[in-house]
Amino acid sequence: MKMRPGERGLSNSVQVAVLLPFSFAVLLAVLQWAMVSWAEATALSAAQHGAAVAAALDGSSAAGEAAATGAARTAALQSVSVTVERGGATTTATVSGRALVVVWPRDVTRTVVVPTERLS
Repeated sequence: MKMRPGERGLSNSVQVAVLLPFSFAVLLAVLQWAMVSWAEATALSAAQHGAAVAAALDGSSAAGEAAATGAARTAALQSVSVTVERGGATTTATVSGRALVVVWPRDVTRTVVVPTERLS
């Protein structure tokens, strides 16, 4: 296609060559953000569940760890690590793992602290 003397701009093939890699990079970044958000939500939910089970009146750290591990076993998190500490006043649950990788690896950690139930 021959351009007229007064016309300016890029040809269609040059536009595609410039915009296609940029569009692909944006798509991958959005996918990675979605995977990290999903992993963070899963880790938080698992930590909340584990803390609630462990903080119950008849709960234990082992029961909380089992509950949090079961809740974290989804496709969102890999290499899951769960720690639950039941104290006299508070119970702390921490869930760590790695988000699914699209572009770059990202570790996710969420901690929840709840009051421990007790008779008074």
